[in-house]
Amino acid sequence: MTLAVRISASLAIALLAGCAGDPVGVKETTPLESAWVELGPRPQVRAVVPAGSPCPTVSIDGRSHAMTMRVAADTAAARPTVAQPSKASVFDVGVCEADLDAGAREIHLAGLSLPGIRQGPMRILVLGDTGCRLNGATSQRCNDPTAWPFSQVAAAAAAMTPDLVIHVGDYHYRELPCPSQLEGCRNSPWGYGWDAWRADFFEPARPLLRAAPWVFVRGNHEECARAGQGWFRFLAPERFAAERSCDDAGNDDSANYSEPYAIPLGRNSQLIVFDSAVAGNLPLRDNNLNDKKTRANYLSQAHKVSELTAAPMQRSWFVSHHPVLAFAPDSRRPESVFPGNPALQTVLREVNGAAYYPDGVQLALHGHVHLFQAISFSSKHVATLVAGHGGDTVDADLPVATVQTSSPAPGVRIEQIAHSSGFGFLMLQRVRASEGRWTVQAYRVDGSLLTQCDLPQDGQLACSPSGWLR
Repeated sequence: MTLAVRISASLAIALLAGCAGDPVGVKETTPLESAWVELGPRPQVRAVVPAGSPCPTVSIDGRSHAMTMRVAADTAAARPTVAQPSKASVFDVGVCEADLDAGAREIHLAGLSLPGIRQGPMRILVLGDTGCRLNGATSQRCNDPTAWPFSQVAAAAAAMTPDLVIHVGDYHYRELPCPSQLEGCRNSPWGYGWDAWRADFFEPARPLLRAAPWVFVRGNHEECARAGQGWFRFLAPERFAAERSCDDAGNDDSANYSEPYAIPLGRNSQLIVFDSAVAGNLPLRDNNLNDKKTRANYLSQAHKVSELTAAPMQRSWFVSHHPVLAFAPDSRRPESVFPGNPALQTVLREVNGAAYYPDGVQLALHGHVHLFQAISFSSKHVATLVAGHGGDTVDADLPVATVQTSSPAPGVRIEQIAHSSGFGFLMLQRVRASEGRWTVQAYRVDGSLLTQCDLPQDGQLACSPSGWLR
């Protein structure tokens, strides 16, 4: 990168981190904690307002619309969680929403200009696993931007002006108090309420939330026994309903699962979002009641995916938090790796056979494993990208010799793999001459290029360089 380009990028980052999106001379009339455009089964604009504040009016393509209160400020009843100690989740903010037309271009509220929806986005940014881990001995130094670089990742990514952002899950990691001996996270909020959500996601993500519309994918950290209450209040694409709020653990069998849905990416192209929050990392057991429920729910969801991808000539990208055909390092045995997610593999194989995915799926996008991975297969399985390296503690890198001779699932053979354990994000860029051809750039925290991959219409990634990247 030349000096001039670096200076321009730095200036753009500074602007985005400050008052990006604020129309000159327009004074905010309603206090906002955050605001963004969200794509799901229906596009929406959402805003977080202080407790007691009314919802702002939003201008959409020159016409004013009243936003409605999605959920008012409250203190959610304490419920069983995976974190001990735990406390009731205080949401001392309200969440407002308004539906958008798929072609909404100019969106203004409370003195802010938010990004419009581009039909056929050309530049799609992918990142995931962004929060700062507060979980006892494995805690991060959340106050140190080198140890927890999500704010830098978000600013660098926003400066690249994406048309769409896909977050592949795990937004919230501040589950326990900062250990007393760790100065780097002193006074950090913790638990599952608004203060932890603001610190872990909404504040560092601010410039990127104002840069492009988002697709939010649910991760295992957003299951009901963790940050599910915040997930349904702030980010879940569906209408808010008390029975699916995760407030009552008696409703978890319903609230831990969501129907897949499609988001158009252009003519004959679409994104399929699959909620894998409770997939776990172990095979589903026939003699376990919870596993039977998970299997039944995921079978239903897999059949729905097949319906969504059934149209002739439709090219689909499948996105779930848990990787289906990828690897995870084995911390106990550095020369070993874990294969892809066995729960999802079992279900997808039952529905789609040895291909795992239905015809028409061109690419799979995931997080969960805190690495970058780009994998193509000589067995003609769906190419896979893993972008779980957005801020939370990165995993040890994959052992090169092992992954080159390993398989992530029965019948699956690796052609090429590029992987890295550094923090960063991905940009998928459409090749203008072809509807179905894309390039994939993997970037480091500072915006420098790690590797570039070609994704032709046949879906087989080719990266240069590949292998173990630094």
